[in-house]
Amino acid sequence: MTINYYTIGMAGHIDHGKTTLTKALSGVDTDTLKEEKSRKITIEPGFAPFPLTDSIHTSIVDVPGHEKLIRQMIAGVAGIDLVLLVIAGDEGVMPQTREHFEILSFLEIQNGIIVVTKSDLVDDDMKYLIEDDISELIKDSVFQSFNIHFVDSVSMNGIDDLKKAIAAHLANTNTRTSSGPFRLPIDHIFTVKGQGTVIRGTVYEGEVHEGDELDIQPAGEKVKVRKLQVHKQNVQSAMAGQRAAINLSGGSKNDLRRGHVLLTPGVFSVTETVDLVLNTSKEWTSKLKQRTQIKFYTGTAEVMGKLILFDRNELEHTPDQIFCQVRLNEPIVTKRGDRFIIRRPSPEETIGGGAVIDPNGTTYKFGQDTVRMLQEKFEGTPEERVLHTLQKNGSLTLEELVKLTDIEENSLNKIMQELVDQHSIVCLQGYYIDKVTIERSETEIIQKLKAFHDDYPLRQGIPLAEVVQSLKGGLHQKVRRTLIDKLIQTSSIKITDQFLHLPAFESHYPTKWEKRMSQVVKNLEEKKLEPDDLFSIYQEQQLPEDLFSDFKYFLINQDKALVLSDDVLIGKNSFDSAVELLKSKKEQSFTVQEAKSVLHTSRKFLIPILECMDAKGYTERDANLRKWV
Repeated sequence: MTINYYTIGMAGHIDHGKTTLTKALSGVDTDTLKEEKSRKITIEPGFAPFPLTDSIHTSIVDVPGHEKLIRQMIAGVAGIDLVLLVIAGDEGVMPQTREHFEILSFLEIQNGIIVVTKSDLVDDDMKYLIEDDISELIKDSVFQSFNIHFVDSVSMNGIDDLKKAIAAHLANTNTRTSSGPFRLPIDHIFTVKGQGTVIRGTVYEGEVHEGDELDIQPAGEKVKVRKLQVHKQNVQSAMAGQRAAINLSGGSKNDLRRGHVLLTPGVFSVTETVDLVLNTSKEWTSKLKQRTQIKFYTGTAEVMGKLILFDRNELEHTPDQIFCQVRLNEPIVTKRGDRFIIRRPSPEETIGGGAVIDPNGTTYKFGQDTVRMLQEKFEGTPEERVLHTLQKNGSLTLEELVKLTDIEENSLNKIMQELVDQHSIVCLQGYYIDKVTIERSETEIIQKLKAFHDDYPLRQGIPLAEVVQSLKGGLHQKVRRTLIDKLIQTSSIKITDQFLHLPAFESHYPTKWEKRMSQVVKNLEEKKLEPDDLFSIYQEQQLPEDLFSDFKYFLINQDKALVLSDDVLIGKNSFDSAVELLKSKKEQSFTVQEAKSVLHTSRKFLIPILECMDAKGYTERDANLRKWV
């Protein structure tokens, strides 16, 4: 069964029952800080696992409702798939209800339910007034289509119906894409004794696996995934929509902070100048002068910067979209289409929000020419739409591109040919793939092999089929295999016995255990034709048990030993000596009894040794005789 993963966000005014509702739905109290307990308010976003059905698994994000904790609220709701806008039945719509509502609108949260809590405290007349108040709030917005549910988290009235409504909404909600590059905005960093740095966050896109080598930007840290947890359960991988805790090797807790991003190397922009399309808040009544300092929020990041206007010297509320730019005091990670919020630092208020047009903005002249240029860039050329679609989805057929880009087939054919001629894309096995994705995939394969060789020096390499299956980015299997074949043909990687490895790599003993493993082989040879079981010899050297299987197959693959039985190996030199001795004494053929008289070993070892000679092609059995080949 396919499991779909989603994140549900709680939003609303302080003390309207978000945390209590979270506990009623999930059974988890998300207020864990001592100060949260004593003050009875949520200070940091809390997270609770909430598996709705066998096929729908969710996490609930409970965000602060206090006006001074808007930064934490924005960090919490970034990346959610469905929002529960919580309004207390005994108070109705309040200031932070309105601000949270606008923030959710700017972040383009399209799916949600309005939940009226504490409903046992109000009568039918009050419920009618609250519904009227809510209708006024959500008028002419996407929220206008959201259903209203009255619940009481103490008596549990309405909770079961709310759960069913959430499940119904999510059953018709597309999951976030797990193909393409990985990105996780960090909202929590801590250390675990003996384990090192752990970061937490919601996976925005892509998929992460144990052993992956990733970057943390804008910190510029290179890290490796040691362990993964989803809601305190150890897992091998985590995908878009899941809440994950990731234990990292490399990277220092002191150099990381909320707002940094764990991501696939070389894909996302680290920038300080961002082109934007901005919509202003209906609640905002002030004015903002050109180059005024603002707070810029995207993902879990909060950065100070200057707002640059190109068609006016002063900003005030307008129903029109404004094409502008923000120049930040420090770098962030973002990409085209990411949502953002802009707030005034003093007095604190939300100015507006919108979408990133270009994460790599430059200096432009003031005037309508720049505004038109940004508008055209926002709307996107057909070529840009094709490249963006390919980068998001990996490899696609022409028919799939027609659907996803909404470009007519004849026009699309011309565009694809132009992009092929420009070497921006290639067609492999009937699938189009862009150059950036090819380069990223090739780098991913080489990095995967390098990491594997570092971790498992005894092994030949990674099985070809495993590498094909593990490639990320939404690539069709035929395309993955073609990319690997290309790397083999260019000698960037090699294949031996269906194992992929780097050209210069040869399997070897781990440096730390080299002397002891060499001693195992020496001891094995000393046993000559009557060896002990290999594991006993291995244990004598106090070697780690988890390396035994790799060590055993290394000896076999490197022709240092031969298998007599599942547990017993014979040293290659001892075996070769036995063959030479037997051949010198019995030049044509021999029986088992004659072999025993020459080799002076028991039948327990003799028969496996003779069968091994048959298997190696030295001898051929004919009834009771063995003849030399």
